[in-house]
Parts: sequence; C-alpha cells; structure tokens
Amino acid sequence: MHQALGEFLTEMGRVEFRMLLLMDLINEAPLEALFDEYSGRTFADKIKIFKKWCDFADMPDEHKLMLQRLYKELDHLRPIRNFLVHGETWEGAFKGKPRQPYRVGLVKKNLEYLDEFERAEHGPNVFDVQQVRDATRRGARIHRDLAALRDAIAATAVPFEEEVTQAP
Repeated sequence: MHQALGEFLTEMGRVEFRMLLLMDLINEAPLEALFDEYSGRTFADKIKIFKKWCDFADMPDEHKLMLQRLYKELDHLRPIRNFLVHGETWEGAFKGKPRQPYRVGLVKKNLEYLDEFERAEHGPNVFDVQQVRDATRRGARIHRDLAALRDAIAATAVPFEEEVTQAP
C-alpha cells in the first residue's frame, strides 16, 4: 500500500506541475506570479486557478475540446485524490477476501467513517491497493494529456517579439 500511495503522490505532483506549465505557456503573466497564486493551495483551488487562467487565455479553438475534457478529468480525480491523501491505512478481511491493506479516506462531518470501514460499509472513501494503482493510472493519463496539449499549443505558437523603441 505504501508503495502504491507513493506512486500516486508522485503522479499527482506531475499533474499539478503540468497544470502550472500549461498556464504559463498560454498566458502573459510571469511564471513567478502564477506560481505565487498557485502554490500552497489545495488541489481544489489549484483546479479552479487552472481553469481561470486557461479560460482567460486565448486558447486555440482546436484545443478547447481537449481542455474541457481535462477539466472534467481533474474534477473527477479531485475527490479520489483527497480521500487518498487525507486518509489512514488500515487492514481488514472483507467479503471473503484475504486480509489486505486499505486506504480509508477521511469523510468530512462523519466521525464514524473508520467504524463504517470496520463494519464493511465501504463507500467511495475506501481503496484497496489495486484501486490506488487505478487512481495513479488516471493521474498518469491526465499528466500525459496535459503534456500533449501543451506540446500541441507550443508547436503552433507564434514567438513573442518585444517592441524595440529607439532612443531619441
């Protein structure tokens, strides 16, 4: 479980960094300003910031559909990510399966979430190792799509040329 969680966290770092790189490519704001606004925020806030800056940018029409799909994928990944990051690792044997580790995500306003786990009342906050690896693969797909989108935009970008003013 610990290895699977480490792989997941690594992939999440890659996703967050690719989001920042895409925002930097398509906006005139300096990377330092984007980083200041982005860093230290929750993943939900980072997604909102990412959407804001991408919607503000002049995204080429041929890439808007992929961007909208990425928005949906990020929104779907967010609660999974939060359960995995804000959770505890427990072991149990349920539904005839052998004893194995589970990641049990914190459920807001529900102090009984661990008791529910022990009673085999598993909701979307409970993950076995395979489910953590599935979440990692989902993150890897998002990472690849963010990189592909950034590369496609960069390939067609017109270089920025500063105006040179002549001294009198």
